[in-house]
Amino acid sequence: MPTKLPNKNDLRTKETRDLLLRSAETIFVRDGYESAELGEIASLAGRTKGAIYAHFKNKEDLFIALFAERMTLHADRMNENLAESTSVEQSLNIFREFYVSTLDDKNWSLLLLEFKLFAIRHPESKERLQKVYKELLPRAHQEEEFIKVFGSSGNDLSRSAAVATLGPILSALAIEEQFVPELLDEHTLKMVTARLFDALLTLPVR
Repeated sequence: MPTKLPNKNDLRTKETRDLLLRSAETIFVRDGYESAELGEIASLAGRTKGAIYAHFKNKEDLFIALFAERMTLHADRMNENLAESTSVEQSLNIFREFYVSTLDDKNWSLLLLEFKLFAIRHPESKERLQKVYKELLPRAHQEEEFIKVFGSSGNDLSRSAAVATLGPILSALAIEEQFVPELLDEHTLKMVTARLFDALLTLPVR
């Protein structure tokens, strides 16, 4: 069956949704999750506040959608890069370079940490965030898939646990940089991040 082409209304709807997500990202990063206002997001997008409610239930729904979109884009980009790999060593180097490069997006690391802290105090929000993680990062056969790409670790730390630890490390470094920038400059942060990556995702033992 041929794929149905989007009509003008579909295109306008997608355009509005994309505009709202981009504006939301800007306002969330600028003001933080709890201080961000939907009116500001709508205004930046050149839309009414009602346009937000036509696409999202509330501010949390908007943030979760943005989070899911970012996770999907990052995963797609990572998979595209890994598709060019011809060895475990090359795959690890590709992932290492990708991981260190995410330091350039420290504001998002801080924003995500803020929402996680908010979610810990709000069980329903925590459950929603956990659901997104489970949908986008299914646990079934995850370790087997990581081993196919990165090889066996050769120690008692699973590849799944190592990968799951990488994100929180970025959030922690982004926080500490705010307080000791003279020690954690850009060069030092990337060096520390690379070394932590190497410690967690060592080459498999031959």
